[in-house]
Amino acid sequence: MEDYIKNWNKIISNCSFDNTYKMAWAKAIVETAISKDIDSALIISFEEIAELFLKYYWNQTIYFNLTQGSSLKKIPEALKYTKNLIDLYYAKKGDYFPQRYEKIIFEDFGIESEKNKTIKKIVKTLGQDVSWRFMNLSGETYPLYELVENQVVLSLENAKLLKKYSDFLFPMINYRWTQMLESFNHSPRISSKVRAIDEDSIKKRNNLNKFREFLDLEFSDNKRYCFYCGKEIVDDDLTIDHVIPWSFMYSDDIWNLVYCHRSENSSKSNRIPEETDVKALECRNKLLLEKLTENKISSKRVDELQLAIEKDYVKKFWISSRG
Repeated sequence: MEDYIKNWNKIISNCSFDNTYKMAWAKAIVETAISKDIDSALIISFEEIAELFLKYYWNQTIYFNLTQGSSLKKIPEALKYTKNLIDLYYAKKGDYFPQRYEKIIFEDFGIESEKNKTIKKIVKTLGQDVSWRFMNLSGETYPLYELVENQVVLSLENAKLLKKYSDFLFPMINYRWTQMLESFNHSPRISSKVRAIDEDSIKKRNNLNKFREFLDLEFSDNKRYCFYCGKEIVDDDLTIDHVIPWSFMYSDDIWNLVYCHRSENSSKSNRIPEETDVKALECRNKLLLEKLTENKISSKRVDELQLAIEKDYVKKFWISSRG
């Protein structure tokens, strides 16, 4: 392997970090090298890199709200700008269903100019920090590229090497990014989330109706009641909700699923539940297990419910979700 690629690998594997900027920077440069026909020196504008930053952080935030830095009080500026744009997008869209950055036509929502302003803000952040810091490791500077007026300049030879070894570098970058995220986040299945975003294979919300045969047994009068308000729910207004948000759990678990009204499900969105809801869910799970046992229901769902009660999953995952 050429020394140039070894140096990329050395920095990716050993760089210090208090946020994920360096991995986003590395990924953006390699992704750009792959996307272009290279027959001369490769010049990448900070604007191109900034939009890729926005794409990466948008997708990781809108689906899983992943923390990208070590400080909960001071989030990385690029992530802050991204979150502000997501909030504006949701406000214009009128619902909270996530969508990948690259599939959104921002003009349709009247926020194209806000997107461009966000990119310009990220450009400024790149120039102040990661663009030059990325090449420094243990007191030594590795000449991976040149910086010229908010542009990354790679020689023809080095650009071709990045493209040639992209299949080696991408897994390294994703692995290191995942390590960083695991140190910043308490949520489960980080590697699955990162891989799903990168491969555009985020699993769709499953149809939760298969859980009804179990959840119905909580009630003895053949009616269904809302977990949050306690009122009866008519069939047309019935939904099944993840008490601890799906975006955190990235799974459908019977011990975390309840009936509620559609309006309450929509307004709750990805909000972390209050302690009163957590205690109510713990009581519900014990009651549901009793009902399932009384009715001699034997299923892996029952086993999962019993294990969740024994291992105190509700409280443990709720505490983790609060950060």
